[in-house]
Amino acid sequence: MYFPVGWPKLLSLPSEEEDVLQFVVANRDKTLFAVLTSQAVYVWFCKPCVHVVSYRRSDDSVIVLGKNQVAEWKPDSTALAVTTSGGHLLFYKIDHEGSGSLYAQKHHRHRQDSIEVDNHLVPAMKISIAGTLQIHGGIKSMVCFKDELMVSSGHGILMRVRWDGVVNDKMSISINTIRFSIDLQQSRQTQLDQPGVYFNQIEYCPLLGGFAVILGDGRAGFLTAPSARFEPQSVHGVWAQEVTNGSCIAANHKYRLIAYGCKNGQGIVYTVDEITGSLLVSHRLALSNTDYPDACNAAGAVTTLKWTPDGCALAMSWQNGGLALWSVFGAKLLCTLGGDYGFSQDAFRDNPLQIKAMEWGMEGYHLWITTTPKKSEKNSSDLRSLESSGDLLQLQFVKSALTVNPCRCNHEHLFLQGEDRLYINTGDTILKTNTEQIASGGSPVREMPPVLNSAGPTTQGPSLLIGNKQWQIIQLPLGYLSTNWPIKYAAVDRAGHCVAVAGKTGLAHYALFTRRWKLFGNETQEQDMVVNGGLCWWRDFIIVACYNLNESRDEIRLYPRVSNLDNAFATITKVPYQVLLVNVFRDILIVFCADYHVTMYNIERRDTKPNPTGVLTRIQDLSLANFVPHPSSLISLTLTSLRSETASSKMPSSSREAESLIVNVAGRLLMLQRDRSKPQYKEKDRKKAPQELPFLAPVVLASSVENMWAPVGYSKEKPHLMEALWLGCGAVGMKVWLPLFPTKEDKPHSFLAKRIMLPFKLQIYPLAVLFADAVVLGAANDVLTFDPMSPGLVLSCQQGLPYCVMERTTQIYLHHILRQLLRRNLGFHALDIARSCTSLPYFSHVLELMLHEVLEAEATASEPIPDALLPRVVAFIHEFPQFLQTVVHCARKTEIALWPYLFATVGNPRDLFEECIQSEAFETAASYLIILQNLENPKVSRHHATQLLDCTLDHGKWELCKDLVRFLRAIGPNDPESSPRPTAPINSPAIFPHSATTPKAESMTAFPFSPALAATQRNRSSSYTNPNFPPTSANDKQRSSSAHQQIPDRKSSVHRKDSGGSADEFFLDTILTRHARKLLSIGKLKDLGLFAAHLEFPLIGWLRKERLRVAKVEDPVESLKKLHNDFLWPLPAFPLVSVSHLPPPKYVGRLYSQSSSGSASQTGLDNNVNGVSIDDEVDSGILATSGSNHGYISSPIPSSKSRQQATTQTEDLLCDGKTEDAVLKPITPIKAMGTDEVSLSTCTTTEMTSENSSTLGENEYGLLDDSPWSSSQQLAELELLSQELVHKGPPQSEAELRYLQKIFSEATCLEWSLLLAVVLRDPVAVTSVVNTASMTECPLEMIGRMREALSFLELWADTECPGYRPFLYSLKDQAQVLTAIVNSESTVKTPSKTPPDTPTSPTPEASFTGSELSFHGSHGNRTDDENEVRTLDGNSESEISDVENEIGNDENGYQCRVS
Repeated sequence: MYFPVGWPKLLSLPSEEEDVLQFVVANRDKTLFAVLTSQAVYVWFCKPCVHVVSYRRSDDSVIVLGKNQVAEWKPDSTALAVTTSGGHLLFYKIDHEGSGSLYAQKHHRHRQDSIEVDNHLVPAMKISIAGTLQIHGGIKSMVCFKDELMVSSGHGILMRVRWDGVVNDKMSISINTIRFSIDLQQSRQTQLDQPGVYFNQIEYCPLLGGFAVILGDGRAGFLTAPSARFEPQSVHGVWAQEVTNGSCIAANHKYRLIAYGCKNGQGIVYTVDEITGSLLVSHRLALSNTDYPDACNAAGAVTTLKWTPDGCALAMSWQNGGLALWSVFGAKLLCTLGGDYGFSQDAFRDNPLQIKAMEWGMEGYHLWITTTPKKSEKNSSDLRSLESSGDLLQLQFVKSALTVNPCRCNHEHLFLQGEDRLYINTGDTILKTNTEQIASGGSPVREMPPVLNSAGPTTQGPSLLIGNKQWQIIQLPLGYLSTNWPIKYAAVDRAGHCVAVAGKTGLAHYALFTRRWKLFGNETQEQDMVVNGGLCWWRDFIIVACYNLNESRDEIRLYPRVSNLDNAFATITKVPYQVLLVNVFRDILIVFCADYHVTMYNIERRDTKPNPTGVLTRIQDLSLANFVPHPSSLISLTLTSLRSETASSKMPSSSREAESLIVNVAGRLLMLQRDRSKPQYKEKDRKKAPQELPFLAPVVLASSVENMWAPVGYSKEKPHLMEALWLGCGAVGMKVWLPLFPTKEDKPHSFLAKRIMLPFKLQIYPLAVLFADAVVLGAANDVLTFDPMSPGLVLSCQQGLPYCVMERTTQIYLHHILRQLLRRNLGFHALDIARSCTSLPYFSHVLELMLHEVLEAEATASEPIPDALLPRVVAFIHEFPQFLQTVVHCARKTEIALWPYLFATVGNPRDLFEECIQSEAFETAASYLIILQNLENPKVSRHHATQLLDCTLDHGKWELCKDLVRFLRAIGPNDPESSPRPTAPINSPAIFPHSATTPKAESMTAFPFSPALAATQRNRSSSYTNPNFPPTSANDKQRSSSAHQQIPDRKSSVHRKDSGGSADEFFLDTILTRHARKLLSIGKLKDLGLFAAHLEFPLIGWLRKERLRVAKVEDPVESLKKLHNDFLWPLPAFPLVSVSHLPPPKYVGRLYSQSSSGSASQTGLDNNVNGVSIDDEVDSGILATSGSNHGYISSPIPSSKSRQQATTQTEDLLCDGKTEDAVLKPITPIKAMGTDEVSLSTCTTTEMTSENSSTLGENEYGLLDDSPWSSSQQLAELELLSQELVHKGPPQSEAELRYLQKIFSEATCLEWSLLLAVVLRDPVAVTSVVNTASMTECPLEMIGRMREALSFLELWADTECPGYRPFLYSLKDQAQVLTAIVNSESTVKTPSKTPPDTPTSPTPEASFTGSELSFHGSHGNRTDDENEVRTLDGNSESEISDVENEIGNDENGYQCRVS
């Protein structure tokens, strides 16, 4: 609960030769610090940390009297006693020089008075030596005892010396007269009569009534006396039995503990038994090997022990260096031995923090440290002198608010306080405020994050994220700190929205949603009150226990948050004694006073104008004098709704009020239950007026308790967790007092307890408990090291202390509770608790942690366990659906040597694998493959991997399929079949290297499925090329060879079976090919694309071979519907126009487009390019556009002469324009070209026409003036057609469809390519498919099915889907082209051979059968050579026949059988 922060401060002292730092000690109120060197005394002030005065003795005095050793302050800080090595006691007198100040800091208050005030006054002091006293035998130890000094001499005498230097010989105590025993009752007493025995260390314990001592021989004990005067004849000693080599002492008055440091590097903490008076071991302070190897022996003897001012932490240092910080009951908070507390790797060897003496500052925010001298090898004399004297360091700390103010609201949040700032972590919540509420001072609204609660108020202001893993650091205003440093008490409200602090005087509060502090407007009111009993929140009121300096009385005040901080708005209640603790339970205020009485008040809110007020009504007074030894020993108290027995089911939930009072007395937890047997506690009487709550005798619940957390609310879903009491017990960990609810079927047994205390260990220090989430929150210290570059940094950080930071830590505790219940055969209750927590996102992790911890404990046990817990844990986890996942995750995180023990209880991993397959938990089954690979031979693991691959392929788990394929390929054929092989990680890049090349940006964005296949497909040619013909250019050869490399050669695979892993590769390729065939046969093209993308399947090459087999489309209508469903592509619809009013089919879809430039010279095109007339092309009706054009374009039946040539050249010429979206416009007559411009808003294709030509074909349909689109009705219908184009599916689906259409076209699977173009409603793509069918040697069977598909689709559109009618009507001409192709194929003849050197134009037949025409739709401009129509040479026929024979043989040999 104490954590170092920031940089340590190095305080400089006037350095003198051989003047070594010896000691540091603070006065009673921690405002003045005395720093001793061998020859001088320095007095420092705490705030600001400045040197005030010093006194240096002469060299002769040092020679005669000796060097300074230790010092002790007089209680009133007017004198200082210093011991010397020569056995002398020096008395220094410290006087204040008048009313002046040495330093004064000016500050402007910014309050109503607006005056400058002096704050942080450093008084001017004068120090002088008052006298000396020689102690015979030397001074071993010294301690202040009331108004005297108790000095231990080397002769075994405890001398009482007054501050004027006079020795009280009558009250001196000889060690030989003290009787020692084990306890104060019947044990045998012995006297120390041997010579040479003396007290080496002595510490006064006023609340324990004695002195803790360590003898010269290392034995330790405690001196006590019946009277407070401590008369020599009545002194008795009690042995600390286990201490035989003690070195130092520290006493804790609040928790009544005595800590002894030993020379073996450990510490032993004792508590005093109140009955027998003996010293009982509470706990031990010992470092583990995880902190530092052999830490206790390496660190050396313990040199210093110091408790914090509030008694909640203990600082420990060792002789060889190092600092540790422990909580009051032994939880390690800090250890510099095991962290990065040095600049070098040998930080411990270089003694980074070798402490000689230390002292805590005010409120524990600073730790003053003096270090031992270090040997310097530097040449500089200044550095040598500085290092030889040691350093004076000051470490800064923050602490938990629970240490001094353990109210209930502070237990619900992670809340820390520093000297001038607050650290708060309120969880992952969002604070939403209304602007009007902020103006009126209202409270904010706490809501879930926007992701979970999207429907929120629209009038809310800005959202402030106040909860996450980061700390909210709230800096206190300088106007308050200037006079009230440091922070003494701090409290946060239950919602975590507001905080309140109290310093030296007064108080202030802050709202996180307004980011504003509220201070007292009247500074006099602030200076007249001192908060001495804590403060807490109740709703929007601040409850303060304070002392009124003006009227000299103790009060309880209630300040409303919404009003100004002023006594005029406060409710003040007088109390007779000083208030030590305050707490709130619902509407009840609990107050503990110095007279051992607990007073309870009922709090009532009254909405008075203009500000609300709170009224306190006294309910009851309860005395704890018989249970509390001293008022300061009461650590905390609270009212709860808990009972030692669970509440009756007949009892209404509204009666769950104050059932018990729980108090923590010096670490012992006492529970005082409400007496329910009294007749006045009926519900009807309780509602009339607040009644007294009589309590029964207390019951001890636990010991060594540092903090407790009791839930306020109640949850029917999680009654066990919400009605439990959580205890933080230091080194023991945590304890939970858990209720056990009996079932309706079971009869309650009198011998069974209704609650059970379960302990469990924690890796963090608990500061807050989230009851419903089964999570403990804490804080941990971390360091940030750096290498100093400048000499100044080297000097300031030469001790190696780094910059310290804090981090929030979290730990789940649910698995500890379940494990403890199972160990106690309470599995039914464990099952109830676990079932109530199944909604937690980390519930599966809880089960895994429990199984892992039990497995590690039992499998590594050196001796057989008679009652093993693992079978019960496995049976317990089997009750949940996460069983298979939990087992495999636990196994993969455990050593292989422990697997036999695990699977002997869980079952055979083969059976678990089969269960995963049956339950379709494929990811879990993949994890079992790693287990099987290490336990079985490769043949078995390959078999299971193949089985899992089949299942994942069927269910579309493509990422998992990809990993399984790589896993199968990693199982080499040369692995021994008889012994298991080592684990081959699925995602290891060493075994499965990824592609070395990086895909281009355009390839990544163009490919819609997966980046993996983009890398594979990026080198593919996008030209639609006839695969049966050999390439005739270098570029074509390169593209062809690239495509052929991607297609696996099945014949060569068969021949390579005998070498390497070809058989396994062939078997794996067969599985993938079979699944691809399955997907294509049922029309799941989206899954086929994902399949090829993730598994890098050569889709184009495979489709080329399957185009006449499984790639056939048997039912075009159903296939079209599947495409719409798979790609979430909506069917076209026209809700605003009747389909019967659509224009005739032959006029539908005519679109005229003209270049936006309007001039042929701007585009570089003439009416005659490459010998082809554009007018002729337009008259023939052939139009070609780029692939992104979405306009409706159709063409009439081309003539047999120019069908191929004109289409090819026009396509090549018109693809150079910039690709943009097309917008449908009405067609108007065009005048002479070059004189007028008709510019469309967006134009896909640039095309110039003559005055007498049209896109529709003038010879067939007449002039444009007679166009049916000239009427207003048809213009409206055309506008509807344009709007319909906008209503498309998701952009991702469109990208996928276009990519697949491109792939199928390239593979000449024109049937599916045509359907994809129809789904996209892209007439350009349809035209491209038809052109591909006409320009390449496609089978007549395929073209016939394409023609039939269009017919079936037209029929389906007429009957079921009218929205498709306009587009399908626009494809009438393409259908006629297909019909013409089918009819012409039957009459075409074999082309005659043409001499290769005759540059004549090809005949129509030769052009139809022997030309390779490439249409580049989206790959930039083409050269003139590529645009030219190429003619096969005279030897082309033989090459064609060879390729056809090869493909035929390849298809005949495709069938294979896999056994």
